[in-house]
Amino acid sequence: MITQRNPDFLPIDFLIVGGAISGLTSAIALSRVGHRVTVLDDSDSFDKTPLAAGARIPPNASKVFYRWGMEKRLRDVAVRSQGVLFAQYDSGSVVGSHEWEEEVLEETGGDFLLIHGLSSHTLSGAKYADLRRILAESAREHGADLRTNCLVVDIHPDAERPYLTLSTGEVLTADVIVGADGCHVPQYHVRRSIMKALHQPETETPMGLQLFNVIVPEAALGKLNDPEMLRQLRENGKVFSWFGSSYGALGFPIKEPETGGKLFTLFVYVTRVDKDITPGSADKEQLLEWLTGCDPRLVTLAQESVKVICIPMVERPFLEEWVHPQGRVIAIGEAAHPISAGSLYAAGMATGDSAVLGRLFSHLHSREQIPKFLNAVQEIREGRVQRVIRAATSNVFAVNLPPGLAATRDRELRKQAEEGVKSLNLLTGGPGSSEEMMEAIEKIFAYDPEDAADSWWFEWGITQERAARIFDDTPMEMRLRSETPP
Repeated sequence: MITQRNPDFLPIDFLIVGGAISGLTSAIALSRVGHRVTVLDDSDSFDKTPLAAGARIPPNASKVFYRWGMEKRLRDVAVRSQGVLFAQYDSGSVVGSHEWEEEVLEETGGDFLLIHGLSSHTLSGAKYADLRRILAESAREHGADLRTNCLVVDIHPDAERPYLTLSTGEVLTADVIVGADGCHVPQYHVRRSIMKALHQPETETPMGLQLFNVIVPEAALGKLNDPEMLRQLRENGKVFSWFGSSYGALGFPIKEPETGGKLFTLFVYVTRVDKDITPGSADKEQLLEWLTGCDPRLVTLAQESVKVICIPMVERPFLEEWVHPQGRVIAIGEAAHPISAGSLYAAGMATGDSAVLGRLFSHLHSREQIPKFLNAVQEIREGRVQRVIRAATSNVFAVNLPPGLAATRDRELRKQAEEGVKSLNLLTGGPGSSEEMMEAIEKIFAYDPEDAADSWWFEWGITQERAARIFDDTPMEMRLRSETPP
């Protein structure tokens, strides 16, 4: 692992468009190795965003955050998940459960954290959402400049010095522009700019589902009339997963920002009827209509909710090329590879892109390397992102949506997902669960994006440098040889 930059390191200027997870993690990754970073966000604070509530941070993301110095702050505000409980959507009867084992988490190098994610809403009226606040604090501590109220209206790629224009008319230049502004209209200027240059059409395919994102206060949990569920919530940080053939829900405990009080967040996935729905606050009665006939505990949680957000679920295409063909503008995170609303993988995919970007640019000593490093990000990350999203439809431990909904348009895959949960037999520790668990650990949670970037550097980066005769037999070359593992 690289702990300090090389003596011949070349610091350059980065402009990052977007101040959510992708933008802030890339700011940390780049500034911590010595680059000059400015983050531009169109909100009035880096401590809030309008949509979302609870967030799950899987071990492959949390271990990177820990490595970057945020372990104590995250542990202070997060609930450490101890496992998953699977129940039928209609009756609520439990068909399987899993407890995370310490040695399994040690294998990943991180924790499975449940945290207040990116919401502007809190019961106390405070404006801070823990995950974004902590990322912003870390970015500032590493030297990044975070600017608010900066609406980007135009992107101008260039092979040497790209620039962008703000709504105020201000023009900002950098050596590299990083698009971390997502894929949602009207903010995603970097994605739109690249797609236009590639002649790639932007499509939005409804998934046939909509997501209700719900916050429930601690005081309301007592009305569940279920002592065992309350015990597991309060003591074990269980993630509850209700599944059915057409509906599903995920629920887990989080802490309220600033006060540390307990909250419960709920994701309810239902069939999408209103084709014109736009993301935003929803009427609680709309949610209750969809919960008719389901587990009474879900109904109770919905009745006691204090915030309901409804998000239409759609599929958008991956960018064919993450780097602008005219140079030095790159899209990462959801700007490059959109992911389903409420996904377990959102934080990990965004953080992985950022970690690779920062790791590659820790080796920068010549401007000629910039295009190679930008293109290497997609080379390293694209296959990984596609494999993880595919895994969500077949592995119940790594599930992206509740079982039964991950493949809602594919009857056979949906049946396999549901039968997979029913046959786990985890309540009694039956056979078969260990193999599936380790598959998820190895493929999903134990992955390290910085290791992947290091592998690319030693296998291809140094080789390319030598082939281009950038290096000769100098002390620098000798040092690089000494870094190469046997």
